Amino acid sequence: MKQIERIPLGNTDAQVSRVCLGAMLMGTVMDRDESFRTLDRFVERGGNFIDTANCYAWWIGTGEYVGDESENILGEWMSARNNRDKIFLATKCGARLRDPHSIRGADGVPRWSEVPANYEGASRNAIISAVNDSLRRLRTDYIDLYYVHVDDRAASLEETLGTLNELVASGVIRHVGYSNVRSWRLERIRAICERNGWSQPVAIQQEYSYLRPAAGSDQGVGVHADAEFFDFLSENPSMTLLAYSPLLKGIYTSKEKRLAYYNWPLYDTPDSAARLERLHTVAKRLGVDGNTLVLAWMLAKSPAIIPILGGSKYAQFEANLAALDVRLDRETIAYRDGTATSL
Repeated sequence: MKQIERIPLGNTDAQVSRVCLGAMLMGTVMDRDESFRTLDRFVERGGNFIDTANCYAWWIGTGEYVGDESENILGEWMSARNNRDKIFLATKCGARLRDPHSIRGADGVPRWSEVPANYEGASRNAIISAVNDSLRRLRTDYIDLYYVHVDDRAASLEETLGTLNELVASGVIRHVGYSNVRSWRLERIRAICERNGWSQPVAIQQEYSYLRPAAGSDQGVGVHADAEFFDFLSENPSMTLLAYSPLLKGIYTSKEKRLAYYNWPLYDTPDSAARLERLHTVAKRLGVDGNTLVLAWMLAKSPAIIPILGGSKYAQFEANLAALDVRLDRETIAYRDGTATSL
């Protein structure tokens, strides 16, 4: 079994693992023991890059969680293992709910249409409060990578970016990231930081997978990395893309999983049908399943894309690591991408 290699994050000196472990469901769906087991195994295989947020995962259950759970578990684990200095830790602010109980119905189900209006946002006061709370839950005095989780159009970019720069200067956070943000907004962010001599974002976290949502489809506050985004990234190589939901809830292994995926209507297109056919042709040839092949394809990308491996069970995480041992040649990648007609 191959160890997870390390690569630079953006234009920084930070060396992070080629895959990132997503801790979204730790402390809720994954209990303490399964969370610790997964974290230990990730480090054992050479991983050091762990992703969470200050809102994970309030929506699980019927109101028993508030968003503290993932950070609390990570803080407990790092304290128990005494390994904080060996972990590159990323968390986020901006999408925590001010009152998670107020947007649930009598049955406990979230009223999703009301969620964005309940976000804490990315004003100066919100960021300062959020980072202090995260430090406490994570049992640390610094955060390696701090994201704005959802682009906050109500707060001025100067206020948001100036606050983040102050936190970098003070050592509370070491690097800045942005998530779920449009390319044109990223260009404004880049220009404002450059004009003021502020810390630039070095990591951008967007949804990205092998299948592509239909053009113009509404993904709410989520942003899928599209052709325009990759064009922006090619002109700004100082930023690294982290891909969340790289497997779209594991839909690449069966039609049943695709039909059960809540966002499948956004992906159910002729383009997806053609790409799935090519995917299954290559998977059969290599003797791997679709999920493994999608991750291997993403790991073969250049410039590097870092997939975030989440999941609700240890077994899912272990299965995903099989992608590290799959090697794809140029011809296979071209066929998968649709730029070659045959293998």
